[in-house]
Amino acid sequence: CSSDLRQSLVSVARQNGKSVAIQALIGWWLCTQGGGRGEPQTIISVAHKLDLATATFKSLALKLEAKMGADVSWSYGRMMLEMPDGSQWQVRAATPQCGHGYSPDLVMVDEVWAVSEAALDEGLLPGQRARPNPLCAMFSTAGTQESKAMLRWREQGIRQIDADEIGPLYFAEYSPPSGLDPMTHEAWEYANPALGHTLKMKVIEAEAKAPNRNAFLRGSVNIWTASAT
Repeated sequence: CSSDLRQSLVSVARQNGKSVAIQALIGWWLCTQGGGRGEPQTIISVAHKLDLATATFKSLALKLEAKMGADVSWSYGRMMLEMPDGSQWQVRAATPQCGHGYSPDLVMVDEVWAVSEAALDEGLLPGQRARPNPLCAMFSTAGTQESKAMLRWREQGIRQIDADEIGPLYFAEYSPPSGLDPMTHEAWEYANPALGHTLKMKVIEAEAKAPNRNAFLRGSVNIWTASAT
């Protein structure tokens, strides 16, 4: 992994392990990087809705409290966890003010398709400027034309791939090629790496018969649409 890597964006259909990956990265960072980097670490996690970020916190914080001796504050909207080495994890709403006053080593953004450019560009990313080897890790399903921030990062990732360059962004997208019929099994396999593990093809087949085609294309095939409705 390049030491110049500062951002990552992973896009995949729903229910393919994003939440597990987010918890694994936060847990690993809290348990190893304070000692590995020689100073306590600061983590801020946000999501397009505060209750989603809070659910991730509750699930992982319980484990860290029980097994690693973490001290946890459960106040809704101000949830915070502190490890024995002083490393902290805070949950915030994705607003332009969410990163002010902090210098986070790891910023975790869930469902970035609905997070504003201002929250990233004015709130979170400037706080990482002076940190050594920070990471802003973004996870999401496909967005819409209103997903300005995610579109910008996605386009940067595609440009790096097309130019065969290694830049500051790691980009991975699980989606079918543009010329492939999105209503086929082949397309669904591209967008759902968990197929055969935690997802079954018959589940996606049933979802494809639902009346909301737009929701199916975004959530199950990871295809960008004009709007969320």
